Amino acid sequence: MHWTFERVAGPFDGHTGGLVWDGRVVVFSAVLESTLYCYEPASGETRPIRVFTNRTNGLALSPQGNIYGCQEGSRRVIEMQRDGSATPLEAWLAGSRINYPSDLTVDSYGRIWFTDPYNERPSHGPQVFPDLPHASVLRLEPHPTSHAWQVRRMTSDTKVPRCVALSPDERTLYVGEGDLDSEQARELRAYPIEANGMLGTPVLLHSFGRDHRGNQRGAEGICVDAAGNLVVCAGADEKGPGALIYVFSPTGRVIETHVFPDGGPMRCAFGGADLGDLYVTSARGGLWRAGNTGRTGFVRVFGKH
Repeated sequence: MHWTFERVAGPFDGHTGGLVWDGRVVVFSAVLESTLYCYEPASGETRPIRVFTNRTNGLALSPQGNIYGCQEGSRRVIEMQRDGSATPLEAWLAGSRINYPSDLTVDSYGRIWFTDPYNERPSHGPQVFPDLPHASVLRLEPHPTSHAWQVRRMTSDTKVPRCVALSPDERTLYVGEGDLDSEQARELRAYPIEANGMLGTPVLLHSFGRDHRGNQRGAEGICVDAAGNLVVCAGADEKGPGALIYVFSPTGRVIETHVFPDGGPMRCAFGGADLGDLYVTSARGGLWRAGNTGRTGFVRVFGKH
């Protein structure tokens, strides 16, 4: 099935990043503007809803319906409440400041899995805290007794983790690893989640290669459809097969590819009344929609354990 993309908002200043469907609107980030916008499909209206967000990028819904955001400019994850307030979550791992959270997803236990790569843009303010000696997937989880947030390192083999997603059954964590400026392999990996909540040995689902013009851009964003297939934002016009939205099976088979019209696609999420529309942000600062994709998203149920 051919997907037709239409730009529904933008362009904004710099790339657009994380996005989330809250049941009525798409909330998305104009990262370098440090602004969150919302797009309302019913009216076609786009309006800013938060400013001075310190380069917030990745977004996800909390179990309470608030929004978690990866605040690259402050090197932390925050929870943004509906009344306009915001609460910073724990940002220290073994006595050291975490790096630059970029993308995140929330499991049914309410734990926050997030990528923590390095970033060429420094955080705001004095550069007091050195980077961690590793760029990993981390997890924010409540302490079993105090219920205070704590940070746990989940991967020891990642070098440039860019994006994460969970399978519908939460038995697998998908990670996009590597970027254009890295000599590390640009891979899409599937990590089994063990019964104790830790990660097992990953399976390589796809490797994004090189051509005569250099590295091909790997996965920058992932969402998962109701059937468990991965919808992946990858590629760029300048190299390789171009800017594409891939659909992978859970075992890594390429089921579909769809040409994306606005440079490199950044992040994606299903939305709309039936979760059948795919929304995609772009390196050129747009919010795009593909309707009638033949695929639907799903709503994760929190607190079912």
